[in-house]
Amino acid sequence: MSKVAAGEELVGLVDKRYTEGKSYLRSRGFLDAWPLYERMKAGDQWPPATARTKSLPRPVFNIIDFISNHKVSTVMNENVKMLFSPQEAVDEGEQSPEALVAIQAAESFTRYSDTVWELIKQDELNEEALESASNSGTGIWHYYWDSSVKGGMTMPWIGEMQGETLDPINVFFGNPQQRRVQKQPFVIITHREMVDSVREEAMANGLSRELVSTIQGDSDQTDEGYDGARKEVGQGTKVTVKTMYWREDGQVMFCRTAGSQLVKKPTFTGFKSYPLVVMQWKRRKKSIHGIGDAEGIVPNQRAINLMLAMSVYSSQLTGWPKMKINPAYVDPNQINNDPSVPLIDRSPQGETGADYMTPGQMSPHIPKLIDSFIDYTKTLSSAQDAATGDMQSGNLNASAIMLLQKAAGVPIESIKKRFYRAMEDVGRVWEEFWKTKYNTARRVAMKDDEGEGYAETFRGTDYADIGLNLKIDIGPSSSYSEQLMMASLDKLYEKQAISTEQYLRYAPKNVVPFKDRLLKELEEQMQQQQQAEAMSGAQQADPQAEAAAQLEQQLAIKEREHEQRLELEQVKGQNAQAAAAAREGTR
Repeated sequence: MSKVAAGEELVGLVDKRYTEGKSYLRSRGFLDAWPLYERMKAGDQWPPATARTKSLPRPVFNIIDFISNHKVSTVMNENVKMLFSPQEAVDEGEQSPEALVAIQAAESFTRYSDTVWELIKQDELNEEALESASNSGTGIWHYYWDSSVKGGMTMPWIGEMQGETLDPINVFFGNPQQRRVQKQPFVIITHREMVDSVREEAMANGLSRELVSTIQGDSDQTDEGYDGARKEVGQGTKVTVKTMYWREDGQVMFCRTAGSQLVKKPTFTGFKSYPLVVMQWKRRKKSIHGIGDAEGIVPNQRAINLMLAMSVYSSQLTGWPKMKINPAYVDPNQINNDPSVPLIDRSPQGETGADYMTPGQMSPHIPKLIDSFIDYTKTLSSAQDAATGDMQSGNLNASAIMLLQKAAGVPIESIKKRFYRAMEDVGRVWEEFWKTKYNTARRVAMKDDEGEGYAETFRGTDYADIGLNLKIDIGPSSSYSEQLMMASLDKLYEKQAISTEQYLRYAPKNVVPFKDRLLKELEEQMQQQQQAEAMSGAQQADPQAEAAAQLEQQLAIKEREHEQRLELEQVKGQNAQAAAAAREGTR
């Protein structure tokens, strides 16, 4: 789209592209497949009962949900941190104004990214996007500017970046064969919004009352696909709002339409890149839409459920066999299930008046086949017992289980790398927002290297011309990672390679909750020792008295060190007990 079209022409163009996008998704079968995968993951895995199948049991052993949850948790098992650095190498100690500004920009963006991560609940967005990617194959993050957010007491400000995840069924790409979202000619996003709120937005953007009144509710939810989206409260209370992004003269523009009206006129965002990030769970050749786990597991899931259903049905039919009687010898009216009431058999000797029929037995290979289906499905999906930590056989400690998990998780490493690449793209989107939209100074909360909070003035446009590199740093987040960290610190401390102060400083707070108090006591002890040395050097004391004072001081120091070591040994014992309890829990 080279130039901005007129209002009616632009609305028609957006509708045309939206219709073409839906037709493409329908032709690929995505409009039917993605809702099916969602139902299967939610446990809705059986078709409606018919007259012939109403008595058939419908067990659900949800392998899809198990595999999806495991792999999403594995990908999110490590902390993600954005590290900005000057694009142009800066020598250590360089004091030029340009170098100082570049270093300050990198440090401010790095620290503010941690703050923004918590403000917009990025962990929650990542979980939603990864669940969507695991199921349908495509995860999409979208960031936008919300002018309704206000804040600041000493430095008032208006507007803040917000984030959301999008379902691929509501996103239409101009060139779906191009995997890179930044190379798309345009992107259309649809939302179902309340008619009243859309009318208010249109009036705030300058649309006349006569045109606003033409925005009416519709029933466009029929193409939403998902069961929850198809049914709405009330009729005509919602309308489909279409947001289209495109580039014009190298700048990203957007507009919003509802029905036949232009809710938001074409507006320059000030960005060079779309505020969108797309991740493929597994790459699909010549498509921006990836392949999810459910796509290959649905047939196996149905086979497992069917075999289990037939096994249960067989048990129902044959578990209580029918009685065969001779009415000449046994009164049918006297037959009952009360064990205290005898059944009178008047048959002559050598004949039987009542007997149970022997039912046909279920094939013995069915249970083995069910177990094989489940095991092969989990193994081929990289969710075998070793990967999940469910090692029921063998006496394995935590380290051995972690090594097995690491080896079994190698196939998921490619998914992790795509996720980290997506987080790098997210960081680039944030950078553009900061350099473009954050044009007023605001007091923001940041954290230093020790995790202590402090306030700093931030205005992103001050660094608009500073080129920055971005690296995604991966850190440990699980309890097993903390145990490995403590084990390494323990070995270094036992070898006296690190001091007590270093041990406490690098130990996690949740492992040594009283580390701050211990560090403070160590600092006081060092200060007292320095004062004592200064006093002994300034005064000429009696050699015997000086020796006695030094001996007393050394004894006091050793006593304090002994107390500190006892406290550390107590912490180690508690950690060892916790690790042993964790190992017992995994068996």
